[in-house]
Amino acid sequence: MTWLSSEDSRAVRQAKAYKETSNEVADIRLSTKSKLDQPSFHRELAIAREVQRASLPAQTPRIPGLSSAIFYKPAHSVGGDYYDFLFLRKGTWAIAVGDVSGKNISAALVMANLQGLLRAQASHLQSDPATQVANINRLVWEFSPQQFFASLFYAEYQPQSRMLRYVNAGHNPPIVIRRAHGRCVLHRLPPECAPVGALKDSRYASTGFQLQVDDVLVAYTDGVTESQDNEGNGFGQERLERILLDCRSGGPNKVLQLILDELSAYSAGCSQTDDITLVVVKVEER
Repeated sequence: MTWLSSEDSRAVRQAKAYKETSNEVADIRLSTKSKLDQPSFHRELAIAREVQRASLPAQTPRIPGLSSAIFYKPAHSVGGDYYDFLFLRKGTWAIAVGDVSGKNISAALVMANLQGLLRAQASHLQSDPATQVANINRLVWEFSPQQFFASLFYAEYQPQSRMLRYVNAGHNPPIVIRRAHGRCVLHRLPPECAPVGALKDSRYASTGFQLQVDDVLVAYTDGVTESQDNEGNGFGQERLERILLDCRSGGPNKVLQLILDELSAYSAGCSQTDDITLVVVKVEER
């Protein structure tokens, strides 16, 4: 699906080029710092890691009609992946999964900025996810370094109606697993808008998806699909979807463990090069 104009595409390609440059600069800074004061630097990294872990939900909240499971593993001491569950108003909950460009400390700082902005926006009495993401986009663009942007899947869930309204801003398409007539069907929630922070005046639109009892939503970052085997081959979207099609039954923990087992076997003996985040939620009878 084409969701960017040619002008927007050029801007995003430029942002991606900045991403690679920022990674190199961050690695150089890390290397230099570690040589100058390695013990102190490792202590600072350890503190940063603990602060980041404390800022992310360690357990999923009790959302009426939903059960959930999460997995988060940064490639380095700190990472740029983001996930969150936010209580909004009148029983509505927000679910967010994002991925900041770059790695290491620089990405972690932008991630913390994104998290703070989103939580502040969620406290406002606004009912449209598109407005929320548009505000986040403007703020990230204004208050983050030029080379940083973030893919973001932001959804608002109403337990009574089981309606999910979402904005996918350049993020990997979350997948809804639906069992019907003895077989599994996958519904993808594709990206239709630019990543936040890439373009100042990006426009965002929300989409509705009617969830049903026993539906399972799997949201993830590209650390899953881009994990590599010993020959440098990526895990890939198709492999992930084949795994999900085999999820005949079970709760979110079972689905999560199945993905992690396959991922671990595929990339056995290979170092992790990108942050990995998985959020799995299942619709239950109230």
